Parts: sequence; structure tokens; C-alpha cells
Amino acid sequence: MRCSRQRPVVRAPTTHAGWTLSELLVSLALMAVLAAVALPSFEAQQRQARRSDAQSALQQLQLAQARWRGTHSSHAADLASLGWAGDLSPGGHYRLAIADADSEGYSLIATPIGAQARDSACAPMRLQLQHMASVVFSSGADLTGDPGRCWRQ
Repeated sequence: MRCSRQRPVVRAPTTHAGWTLSELLVSLALMAVLAAVALPSFEAQQRQARRSDAQSALQQLQLAQARWRGTHSSHAADLASLGWAGDLSPGGHYRLAIADADSEGYSLIATPIGAQARDSACAPMRLQLQHMASVVFSSGADLTGDPGRCWRQ
């Protein structure tokens, strides 16, 4: 008779898939630090990108004022005369207004609203026509210039 010998069964060590609690906490802390660094930069980029909404709206109003002045003795004093149904910019990030409109010039103002209201360096943005000859782009507290370079992208 044959003697049968059974071979011993060798089992592979068992491994558990997954993360330990300490690994999970370290990765969460790392993601929180990265988010804290990236979020302010992202929001600043968003505010800068939304400024183009005010710029295009003010330039559209400037063209509308030129068309209006071609057939009237003075510039339009309200947005409705220029064909604007409301007082918001096309993207809805700025409230538009016309100030000091007369036969020699006008001042167009875009005041940020909503999330864009945190853009304090460039609030409000203005486009002014003075003496029927010079256009002044200004922003913030300065009525004659653009110290924050809000009009330059």
C-alpha cells in the first residue's frame, strides 16, 4: 500500500484593503491645506474675470450714447432711453447707471453686486466722456484714473 502524505497547506498572508484612520486624517489635513491656499486665488481670478462683464456693458452703453447723441441735443440720462430693459449688466454681476449726462458728456457707472461686491478695489467701475473729446476709464475711489488697473486684463 501506498502511504499518502498530505502536503501542508501554505496560506498567503491576509492583507486588508483600505486606509487606516491615521492615513485618512493625514490625507484630509493635506487636502484642507491645499484648499485653503487655492481658494483665495481662485476667487480673485473669478472677480477679475467678471470685471469684463462691466467693461463690455459700459462700452455698449458708450456706443448707445453715441448713437443717441447723433439725433438728440444731449446725451441720454437714463438706460431706458438707450434701449436697456433693466439696470443689470449682461452677466448680472453689475448694476449700471448714468450720471451727469448733458450735451458735453456723461458718466457711466457699474457697481458690483452679489459675489462680485467683494471686489472692493475696483468698485465702482466708470467710463466718462468729458467735453465731447476725452474718454476716462476709472475705478475705485479715484474718479480720474485706474490705480488698481481694473480696466487692464
